[in-house]
Parts: sequence; structure tokens; C-alpha cells
Amino acid sequence: MRAAPALTAVAALALLCCCSPRPVPTRTDRVAIDVLSDPGQQPPAAAALPSVAADGYDFTITPRADYIIGGIVVGRAGYSGDWNSLLSPCDVAIAWGKLVRTGLHRRLRWSQSGRWYFWRYGDDFPFDNAFIARYSSNNHVIPATANVRAAVRALAEGDTVELFGQLVDVDGRGGGRAVWWRTSTSRDDTGDGSCEVFYVRRIKRRGAVYE
Repeated sequence: MRAAPALTAVAALALLCCCSPRPVPTRTDRVAIDVLSDPGQQPPAAAALPSVAADGYDFTITPRADYIIGGIVVGRAGYSGDWNSLLSPCDVAIAWGKLVRTGLHRRLRWSQSGRWYFWRYGDDFPFDNAFIARYSSNNHVIPATANVRAAVRALAEGDTVELFGQLVDVDGRGGGRAVWWRTSTSRDDTGDGSCEVFYVRRIKRRGAVYE
């Protein structure tokens, strides 16, 4: 999606903020989702995304990388009431690779709160926190369309999914203050700033593609 006039962006956001309808598949794709490989990341093809105005804020969204991730949903949390949720109504936590190959992700108790994700495990779990962080991520999802928004909200723990779009940085101003959100571009980082801010253009789930 190339840069669009401000009026178009405002209209699109108004559509996104309405009650989400059921997601409608735009096409089918029966190719199995690869949940064992690391997420794919490369330099962004687009230099800019549409600016967004909402609830007194003006946002600029800057792509940092084109990004695709396949894995198992281990949590989805909805958020509202703050400036971040004007863009990102949901976080989706996903596990992949060595964490799902033999079902290790099912031995963890996952949770989400305050835009963070957490896990707990018993004394018999064979790996440490660094291993879990390496093969899982919490994604702050910014839906590109109302249909993608509805598809994100329909995700459930245990779903096999593929998400495609861009990792992005967000800069905004509203209410007399500047705000910002920075994405991680590494799968090895932990702690504050290690989540992906993910502008999602496409979701694949159960053989259906939503755009």
C-alpha cells in the first residue's frame, strides 16, 4: 500500500474502528504453513505507509523490514483505551521452530498483559528462558484492512497461522505530546523493546487467506 491522502487514511481508520464483521476469505491457499522455519525478514519494498489520524492523534508509520512469520498461536490479547490501541487492537503471541517441533510449546503456560507476553514452566522443562524467547514472539498487530482486523480478532490459541506485512516504527503527536513505538528486528532480543510492531497485510489460517 503506497502513501495515500490524509482523508483516505482517516476514512480507512474509521472503518477499522467500527464493530468488526466476520473475516471474509479473499482466496484459498492449501499449501501447508511452515511452522518450523524462522520468520523471514528482508529490507522493505515500500518506503512509506499511509499516515493515520485518529482521536486527536496523527501517526506516521515507517517500514523497517518486510516480514513473514508462520507458527502456532500461543496467545491473543485485545487492548483498548490508549493511543497504541488506536492502531493496534490486538497482540498475537506466536511460537515456531524448535519450540513447536515436538510440542514443547504445549508444556508452557502462556499469558499476556500490558502489551507483554509471559510463560511459566515446571522444573522438568528441558530448556531455559533464552530458548523460549528465541522461538517465540509477541506481535503488536496493526491491521492493514478491516478484514485483516477481523481475522486477527478471530485467532485463537492453537491456531496454525502465517502473517505477512512489515515491521514498522510509529511516530505520533496528539494531546500536546509526542508518542512513539519502535519495533524489534531481531529474534534474539528480550525485555523492553523486544516485541515486533507488525503492520499485517495478510493472514493465512486453515487454508484461507485474509487481506
